[in-house]
Amino acid sequence: MRFAPFSKKQLRVLTWWRPGSPDRQKDAILCDGAVRSGKTLCLSLSFVMWATHCFSGRDFALCGKTILSLQRNLLEPLLPILRGMGYRLTVGLGRHENRFYLFGGRDEGSASLIQGVTLAGVLLDEVALMPRSFVEQALARCSVPGSRYWFCCNPEHPFHWFYREWIEKAREKNCLYLHFTMRDNPSLTPAIRRRYEGLYSGSFYRRFVLGEWCAPSGAVYPMFSPQTHVVEHLPA
Repeated sequence: MRFAPFSKKQLRVLTWWRPGSPDRQKDAILCDGAVRSGKTLCLSLSFVMWATHCFSGRDFALCGKTILSLQRNLLEPLLPILRGMGYRLTVGLGRHENRFYLFGGRDEGSASLIQGVTLAGVLLDEVALMPRSFVEQALARCSVPGSRYWFCCNPEHPFHWFYREWIEKAREKNCLYLHFTMRDNPSLTPAIRRRYEGLYSGSFYRRFVLGEWCAPSGAVYPMFSPQTHVVEHLPA
């Protein structure tokens, strides 16, 4: 498979865990932003390379909203690339070999599916669509020394629990946060970018094209502002 040259932001995703990287001491990486911005492919490829170079004989988890969406959005683009790089589907490279399990975080009951396993790392694709109970259970499974968290998502509303707990607290959680736009994906031609830019309007444009976490259009109280209408203490 042939690649277009990676953007600087994509290269940062691919190398953040490598010796010599200024980000190598981070405990997690979080990529969010516009659709078709190239974040998912780079993150998943980096995850497998990191796991294979840094561990052997360990267990890892790939999580999506459902197993079907995980296979469609992540595995189908990723597996041909790994084969071309010499990786075996177990997954292994050289003398290193690890096990990768697939989990669907569809609803509150999904948390029980991942209980009990000990992981060296977890990748959560479409993490904003998963219930908090599943995400936190998956993170709790990562008790192997050197384990790390990998997150990827498109934006939802700005009061979403994941936005509040991870994006707003990325520095506090020692997480590398990278925001993607369509311009961070060199494989998209200018004509395709213009097509997407003309396809959406309003809050859909802000979410899908600009990658912003914003409230949907048609809100009951469109004039609501957290800065104006939210206070720490009620007036006397």
